Amino acid sequence: MDSTALEPMRAEDLVPGAVLEQRHLDGGVLGDVEAPDVELLECVVSDTQARECRLPNLRITGTTVLGSSVAMFAAPGATVVAGRLEGVRIGALLLDGADVSVHRIVSSRIDVLSLRDAKVRRLEISDCQIGLLDLGGAKIRELTVDGGSIAELLPSRGDVQACDVSRTALGRILEPGGMRGLTLSAAQAMTLGPDLAAHLGATVVD
Repeated sequence: MDSTALEPMRAEDLVPGAVLEQRHLDGGVLGDVEAPDVELLECVVSDTQARECRLPNLRITGTTVLGSSVAMFAAPGATVVAGRLEGVRIGALLLDGADVSVHRIVSSRIDVLSLRDAKVRRLEISDCQIGLLDLGGAKIRELTVDGGSIAELLPSRGDVQACDVSRTALGRILEPGGMRGLTLSAAQAMTLGPDLAAHLGATVVD
C-alpha cells in the first residue's frame, strides 16, 4: 500500500464510532485511548507510540501497522480482515472473541497475545518473539507460526483444525490436555516430554 497517497490521520480522530478510510497516522503519540465501534479501512499506522488502547468491536480491513509500540492494545469482539502488523512492539495484544481472517504478524515482539474465544480463520505469525500465546476456547481453522519463538503456549479448550507451531522455538505448553489439533516437530515433542508425562500422571526417570 502506498501511504503517500493516503490522507493524514490524527490521534484525535480515534473517537467512538469513527469510520476512517485510506488514512495514514505517522509518528503519532497517543496516551490512553478508549473508543468503541471504530472502523479502519485500508489505513496505515507507522512509527506511532501509544499507552493503553481499548477499542471494543473494532473493525479492520486491509490495514497495516508498521514499526509502532503499544503498551496494551485490547480489541474484544474485533473483526480483522486482510491486514498485517510488522516490526511492532506490544506489551499485550488482546483480541478476545475476535474474528480474524487472512492476517499476518511479522518480525514483531509481543509479550502476551490473547485469542481467547476468538475465531481464527487464517493467521500467519512469522519471525516473532511471543511471551504467551493464549488460545483458550478459540476456534482455529488455520494458524501457522514460522520462525521466532513462543515462550508459553496455552491451547486449552480450543477447537483446533490446523495449528502448526513446528517451525518455531517453543518453550512450554501450559495445560497439555488441550493439544489436540496442534502440529509439533519431533524435537519439540521430545522437549515437551516431561510436561506431557506430568499431565498423564507419569514419572520420567533417567
